[in-house]
Amino acid sequence: MIHAKRNVPPFADAGAGGPAQKSEILSAPEADTTPCRAAYIDAAWQRCTELYQLDPEGRPMPEHIGTTALKHRHEALALFELVGRGEMQRLFEQLNQQIVQPSSASPRFMLMLVDAEATILDVFANHETLDMAHEAKIRPGYLWDERHVGANGPGTCVHDGRARLVHRDDHFFCCNRTMSCSAAPVWNAEGELLGALDISFFDYQDSRTSQVATSALVAMSARIIEQLHFAQQYRDALVMHFHEQPEFFGLPYESLLAIDSAGRVLAVDGTVTNRLGFSSRSALVGRSISDLFDITPDRLFTYAETQPMAAWPVAYGQNGHGFASLRPAASPRLRGARSLRHRESARPASSPRQNATLRVLAGEDPVMLKNVWRAEHVMNKDIHVLLLGETGTGKDTFARAIHAASDRREGPFIVMSCAAIPEALIESELFGYEAGAFTGARAGGMRGKALAAHRGTLFLDEIGDMPLSIQARLLRLLEEKEVVPLGSTAPVPVDIRVISATHEDLEVLVARGEFRMDLFYRLNGVSLTLPALRFRADRAALIERVAHEENGGVPITIAPEARAILAGYAWPGNIRELRNALRTALAFAEGGRLEVSHLPGALARGSWGTPGRGREPAGRSAEDLAEPGNPTEHALILSELERQHWRITSTANALGMSRNTLYRKLRRYGLLPPVTPEN
Repeated sequence: MIHAKRNVPPFADAGAGGPAQKSEILSAPEADTTPCRAAYIDAAWQRCTELYQLDPEGRPMPEHIGTTALKHRHEALALFELVGRGEMQRLFEQLNQQIVQPSSASPRFMLMLVDAEATILDVFANHETLDMAHEAKIRPGYLWDERHVGANGPGTCVHDGRARLVHRDDHFFCCNRTMSCSAAPVWNAEGELLGALDISFFDYQDSRTSQVATSALVAMSARIIEQLHFAQQYRDALVMHFHEQPEFFGLPYESLLAIDSAGRVLAVDGTVTNRLGFSSRSALVGRSISDLFDITPDRLFTYAETQPMAAWPVAYGQNGHGFASLRPAASPRLRGARSLRHRESARPASSPRQNATLRVLAGEDPVMLKNVWRAEHVMNKDIHVLLLGETGTGKDTFARAIHAASDRREGPFIVMSCAAIPEALIESELFGYEAGAFTGARAGGMRGKALAAHRGTLFLDEIGDMPLSIQARLLRLLEEKEVVPLGSTAPVPVDIRVISATHEDLEVLVARGEFRMDLFYRLNGVSLTLPALRFRADRAALIERVAHEENGGVPITIAPEARAILAGYAWPGNIRELRNALRTALAFAEGGRLEVSHLPGALARGSWGTPGRGREPAGRSAEDLAEPGNPTEHALILSELERQHWRITSTANALGMSRNTLYRKLRRYGLLPPVTPEN
């Protein structure tokens, strides 16, 4: 059974408040700061000797569950893995910045995601640690429960259903006693254990207390995975976020409730019961929201329409007071959404992709899901958003979706492409001008894009092409919130939120002196990188959705052969190229079915390869292909790494290059931390 029920309920010891109450959500495991061995370690050792009859002087014997069983687990836990992998990527990058230093003494660490039976689902590590982990059978499909590996971080964590620190000599087997492992459980909305997230250090020399901060960090990430899992599981419901203090919104401390179209509670996360004073989830599910808070369902849905994401005061129980906010449903089934749809029908018609919501744009790609999660938490604050990514990844569409989901959605959305307007005209286009400001000026002057976006959103596309001479004025606009049109001395107040986008590396432009550092930091309130189409985990589903949109919303069947070609092509032009190709193909499709013969010539002739690789020219080695300017290099190496399960030696052999050459190329493309490889 994959989802194992536990007798210990999640967050059983959690208080109703934030971190000051040391709830188990974000605190280190109990007794971990004391010099004595924790009671849970003694209990784990007793199980290992008496129940499992293991010998501490022996060797751990992790068992592989088999390819078929692992496939079934991946399918059953697809959502858990999806959101878990996205958070693991973020945490891995954070740890690389905070922990790993460019020296030989840097600690080696890895992240593990395991299911409720301690079966490894995913592993994140740098190249040296990953090779070592694979040799120790720390790979997907291997059981790292106590029965096979003795007391260890993920195994003891899933057994106890609690956050656990297993430090050096706490490990049952002698060969593991240089490791330090911090693991935290992850629960679903039904109170079932999904699995655990673990950070393990090899050859760790510091004290047990030095790992308390790491334990808190992994517990926070586990909580974020729970929140993302809850939000995706109930994406078609209204999700209410609740806490006693509004400053904790958008953080792992808040509680979540899913609400149906009648205003009844569908599900709650593990923090709600204690926070509202109930003994179990079952006591809450099915109740009307008016039974829990001083708010009627009608008023709740009004808030969902008029104030999504805004925090408003709410009372509960006899003397409880707090704040709540609402995340609108992705589905239009809720009554508030029906009312909103009537209002939208009165607006001018626009294309389906312009109406696409953030949740629709995210699809099921972990990077995009994380982008949406971050965008939703800043879009109603005075924080500017910088969208990064290759040309054609949909930055314009994503910016429109942020605007449409924000509290500025009733205001204008003004677009200005810094690359499409001649340099001499950018200043007047952006800031406007007074009548007679210069030769050829309009008789009545012009407001400019900034003033046109008043009380709305200004989208500055290709911000990297903004002339250096104008960047100072843009910085003043962002800081002073006022505009001085050309030919005028009187500043005009303006209320705008700025979203900017570029496919260039602005930090490189700053280093070259081509972009102001202070403007970069002002625009980069939060940066979101949109992944290239060839790297999206939901590529096949995205192709289906775009085909549906380009067909005017009418369902279209894609023949299996055509689907394989579309999914396998590298798409160097990303979603823009995909749209153009599908638009052409659909013009020839008849009878609601798209065949291979309808595809543009390059695709139909078979000029395609595995996802992200493209066709390799005959007579050229992988080393020839992997030239600095060759766009297939990054995708070719990444694809082979995934095929070889990130084993460096076998990947280098398959690509026909040395390990050192592969390491050099991995660092060039940011696939590994900047460390010196071993010879």
